[in-house]
Amino acid sequence: MAEEPKTEKEEVKKKSPLILIAIGGIALVLIAVIGLVVLLLGSSGESAQPQRTSGAAATGGNAEALGPIVDLDQFIVNLLSAEGRRFLKARISFELTHKNAGAEIDNKMPRIRDSIISLLSAKRFDEISTESGKTRLREEIRSAVNRYLIDGQIKSVFFIEFVIQ
Repeated sequence: MAEEPKTEKEEVKKKSPLILIAIGGIALVLIAVIGLVVLLLGSSGESAQPQRTSGAAATGGNAEALGPIVDLDQFIVNLLSAEGRRFLKARISFELTHKNAGAEIDNKMPRIRDSIISLLSAKRFDEISTESGKTRLREEIRSAVNRYLIDGQIKSVFFIEFVIQ
């Protein structure tokens, strides 16, 4: 008996596992390349990325429970600079000693924001670009705001975002 010629369907069925394996391999390579690109691009350009500081780092590594927290709106200010324009974009949160201080902060928010803006815009890049500079700035903000508060005090200042450009 002579062999019957194979139909197109039979040939496609034999090749389909090879095609699926090839497509799967290509997909894995693409995923690996995309992951590598994201990893490399994510680690470069650190100056444009916000510097995040954890609550434990801001309080000296203290792992105790946080008190009431008040989040402030974003601040964008020009920094003092002789070599050109620099600005700071920051988001700040306060840890309070007493929950009643939150209402008082809300009532005095224009005065508090004005005080913080004045403080931030009086800084130079080299004063706040180091960790010790940020620690000093936290203390200055805490002291400035606590002058306005009666019902409670700010225990800690946290930088949620801190971008200098």
